[in-house]
Amino acid sequence: MKLGAIGLGRIGLPMVLTFCKAGFYVKGVDAREQVIERIECRKHFVEPQVCEYLEKYGESLEVSTDYSTLRNCDTVFIVTQTPSLESGKFDLQYVESALEQLHKINSECIVVVSSTINTGDMDRLRVVHERICYNPEFIAQGSVIRDFEDPKFTLIGSYTEEDGERVAEVWRRIHNKPVFIVDPVEAEIVKISLNVSFTLGITFANIVGELCERFGADPDLVMRLIHRDVRKYRAGLGFGGPCFPRDTTCFGAICSAAGVQSGFGLSKLLDNINEATVERYARKILEKKPDSVAFIGVAYKQGVGLTDESQSIKIIRRVLELNPDVNVSVYDRLAEESARKELPDTVCFCGSLIEAVNKADIVFIGVPDPSLSEEIFKGREVIDPWRCVSRSDPRIRQS
Repeated sequence: MKLGAIGLGRIGLPMVLTFCKAGFYVKGVDAREQVIERIECRKHFVEPQVCEYLEKYGESLEVSTDYSTLRNCDTVFIVTQTPSLESGKFDLQYVESALEQLHKINSECIVVVSSTINTGDMDRLRVVHERICYNPEFIAQGSVIRDFEDPKFTLIGSYTEEDGERVAEVWRRIHNKPVFIVDPVEAEIVKISLNVSFTLGITFANIVGELCERFGADPDLVMRLIHRDVRKYRAGLGFGGPCFPRDTTCFGAICSAAGVQSGFGLSKLLDNINEATVERYARKILEKKPDSVAFIGVAYKQGVGLTDESQSIKIIRRVLELNPDVNVSVYDRLAEESARKELPDTVCFCGSLIEAVNKADIVFIGVPDPSLSEEIFKGREVIDPWRCVSRSDPRIRQS
């Protein structure tokens, strides 16, 4: 496989040197003559291992400012900068420019965008060059080469299985860690969202640290114990139950009293987002202009008979508040007794799932239930936050 790369900066150069170590001959292009000169003259690079790799494997790297160098490459990686715009989104101009120039001299190659881009940008770039993949990198300055060679996983967003597999072949020569191939938009969302999840973790740790400081507790011990219970949640409805809402509110009150305003702000933010989920689904139901809606599952979570702070209950109330003429039926064998105490008498409780479905234009799945199937809801529109009925396509796979 003949590899090429556009962009030989802080990320691009370590990447191509990693390819060279794995036995590839790589042709690299960078518009900046001074960058090419530094590489050819083996100047000092601050990033660890770059100088060492350049010395050992540099003979397998051909560099130039001329895009025609890439004419015969099978696969070309784009690792140009994407600076932030005033809006906060990433500026795609350098990626687009590189892609347009590459396409003119090599329209058949697989292009692999490794630069961090906005969600939806791959569809835009595909208009310029059809065979294109997104391969975001999860690396950190100071350990770039090590992170390329020993990642937790490699992620490839590809429009076709064939192109995704070709890119996966490159990384299999580098490491033996999992390689996941998904749709490009999914890769875009994973990349940006994963970094946001890290910033949430850092922010939360600092809030807990400040709270510990106020009360004379050891923040390292507290965080170590918190991290012993890491849960993997699915996207769906918000949090409810007898603990999460009360504890979140109490955490905010304790922080406020202790002068930890960031903790109080976080508590309010979580509550606001949770209530926004209720509003979103209530309006999503009413956008369909239904005469009747069946709610399948109204407990605060699967497998319990309690409705404490249940989002499904809140959604029913909000739907009826916005349109009292909607007929609402409910089926929840475990939580019926609890739900009757919280919902108005106009709500019809059904003795079976089929009865509830037959009463409705629209069915809302309030609690995840793997036993549900599409056959049950034929002829009905289903709003399914948990993707129980139309389960997620198992396209994500380890390659």
